[in-house]
Amino acid sequence: MTQKEKDFIKQYVSKYKSQYGLYLLLVFFMSVFAVCSILSLNNFLQILFNTDTTINASSSELDKLMNSIYVFFLEFGKTKALVYFTIIIVGIYFLKDVFTWLSQYQIGRTRNLIVRDIHSALFEKFSTQDLSFMTKYKKGDLLSRFSSDVVEFEETILKSIQILINSVVVVLLYFVMLFYIDSFLTLCALVLFPLVAFFTSLLSRKLRRSSRLMQDSNARLVTNIEETIGGIRIIKAMSAKNYMDNRFHLFNKDYAKLRTSVYRKVDLASPQSEVFSSIVIAVLLLIGSYKVVSGIGLSSTMFLVYLILFILIIKPAKDASTAYYNLKKGTASMNRIMEITSAKNIIREPQIEKPFPVLTKGITFKNVSFSYNDESQVLKNINFTFEQGKTTAIVGASGSGKTTMTDLIEKFYQLKPDQGDILFDDISINDLRGETIRKNIAVVTQETVLFNDTIANNIAFGNNYTRQQIETAALTANATEFINQLPKKFDTNIGDKGDMLSGGQKQRISIARAVLKNSPILILDEATSALDTQSERRVQQALDTISKNRTTIIIAHRLSTIVNADKIIVLQDGEIKEQGTHSELYALNGIYHNLYQMQQVN
Repeated sequence: MTQKEKDFIKQYVSKYKSQYGLYLLLVFFMSVFAVCSILSLNNFLQILFNTDTTINASSSELDKLMNSIYVFFLEFGKTKALVYFTIIIVGIYFLKDVFTWLSQYQIGRTRNLIVRDIHSALFEKFSTQDLSFMTKYKKGDLLSRFSSDVVEFEETILKSIQILINSVVVVLLYFVMLFYIDSFLTLCALVLFPLVAFFTSLLSRKLRRSSRLMQDSNARLVTNIEETIGGIRIIKAMSAKNYMDNRFHLFNKDYAKLRTSVYRKVDLASPQSEVFSSIVIAVLLLIGSYKVVSGIGLSSTMFLVYLILFILIIKPAKDASTAYYNLKKGTASMNRIMEITSAKNIIREPQIEKPFPVLTKGITFKNVSFSYNDESQVLKNINFTFEQGKTTAIVGASGSGKTTMTDLIEKFYQLKPDQGDILFDDISINDLRGETIRKNIAVVTQETVLFNDTIANNIAFGNNYTRQQIETAALTANATEFINQLPKKFDTNIGDKGDMLSGGQKQRISIARAVLKNSPILILDEATSALDTQSERRVQQALDTISKNRTTIIIAHRLSTIVNADKIIVLQDGEIKEQGTHSELYALNGIYHNLYQMQQVN
């Protein structure tokens, strides 16, 4: 296990070291009572078979102690002694079971708390990372890391830590007793243990590689399922069911093959341990029997207790071996989780933030050039001011940089020092936190994002607005008419992604949300491009209403919707080629004129 992997485990486990300490203590008491229950069996057998009370000089101190207890109880008579020992054994077993339950309850709760913390850390990363991070990973891959990888981490790493603690305490305590009973026999058993460790390490290295491949394969499978569910409409429309079925079966077959390979290696741990355990027990039987028959220090009943203790030590030893394999298996999931939780947010936030200004000038792009991941430039030396209180439209072909400009304004991406600056009046974007900027911006996009909730909650969207404010915003957005026709009006649940509503209705809900936010800056990203003529007219009326007295930026696809804009800029290959009003640009007979004429003909 690498240092980074150890640090990751320590990061989440050390927070609960007191809980693990309590678990260790409970396991210790459980093990003590387990040992006592076995030792008490020695006296029970002595009484039952009328063992001689005399002991030889070479007997161990434990043998002498157990013999004195035997002599003491024998004074009550054989029948009563058996009854007393039966009660003692039952009592000891009861206490052992109590501590077993308490330890399992304690560690189960602790494991769940750690899983909760990892889920929180992953969700925090998902919600705070820049957009380049979110586009780097497929949605299904992120969901797989949040769900199956965390489950795998809990079932392998955390459970293995639990088993190792349990096994180490039990094995150490049992070995102490075995040494105390007969050190020579125990040393003979320990000679063979390095051989077991050698074979275990050989298998574990192969297991780690296979586990990583299995988790990556699972992520591809989840991604395929997520894409199929999300795109079921187009799959059916394009008669692509067979294609998607074959694609899924290919991923599923690959995942099943890798999973079989991993578990074949894991399952090999148990029979491998069984073989070595059988060899060790056979050696102990030969040596121990010889010592009993020869009368050189080990009584027959104590040898029986020794064998029982050694046989009982086999299971925790096997569990420790299996846990070691699972630790190797679980590192694949852990590394996939670590890849997300350790990701650096490239957005630089100021330590001391300046207050967001009451805009008087507007938003200024100053020598702004930008590229994604050091690729070709998307924006090239942009110098422009979106004036306060006016409406500015951005037009251009797909890929010209329209959405990139608004993404930079919202600080979804980080401008490097040599890529220019964006100013809100005279304050640099680098002196403002992204969250502060976005609080002052309302956005209506082409792809409306709604949630499986009521209309009222979708409009308010996490903010504590009154019902009156929500209804007023809906009225301003021309949404009240269709909302009042729904069964529960504002309390109607609109389904997953708002699928119970039409495109125009969704967009008006989105506009109502922007109205309620009442921000000084409004960004309209092709807000009407996907609507029919009637829906577009209603939505456009609502947009015209909320655009008044705001710094409004419109990314336009339909040029007919921006003829009244105060200024229009034309982007081509990341550069501003033309700017002016509709009439000024049309008169130039340039790019804008050609785009407008083309749409008029269509």
